Amino acid sequence: MRLFLLTALTMTAFAANSVLNRAALTGGGITAQDFGTLRLISGALTLAGLTLVMRGGLRLDGPGRLPGVAGLLTYIFGFSWGYQSLDAGLGALILFGTVQVTMFTGSLVQGERPPPTRWLGAALAFGGLVWLLAPGTTPEVSPSHAAAMALAGFGWGVYSLSGRGARDPLSATAANF
Repeated sequence: MRLFLLTALTMTAFAANSVLNRAALTGGGITAQDFGTLRLISGALTLAGLTLVMRGGLRLDGPGRLPGVAGLLTYIFGFSWGYQSLDAGLGALILFGTVQVTMFTGSLVQGERPPPTRWLGAALAFGGLVWLLAPGTTPEVSPSHAAAMALAGFGWGVYSLSGRGARDPLSATAANF
């Protein structure tokens, strides 16, 4: 039951992230670049504070830092750019489908041999993306904004793959931000 509740909380937070980002960008009060930068700065300050309190210091070096930082920047700015036009549900589907395909592909490249159920999941995620973005299946979707969201998903996948072996995930995440 605990796992179910934690999973539900996590999924609610992911959905809220999409809804709040979309709401912030549709009012015209902030640009995608400014919103992405604000998210990075607030995340960096929060994570630096947590790392200083919990670990006593902050190190900015470490393995996988360049792919982690590049993936994070790609995610943040692709996400913000995509939500200028995409509705929250469609953007989340593109994002999460692309994350899954990216991470599955990355695991293959790194030598993992996934069981048949993961192959099925990857095929469903990829097929869903193809169907979702096929001409005539959705209301007018801006190709550039859909591509930005797919790029954000790729960035998130790269970010996640680069952090898989982190010995101290909090410090590694803080350094990436």
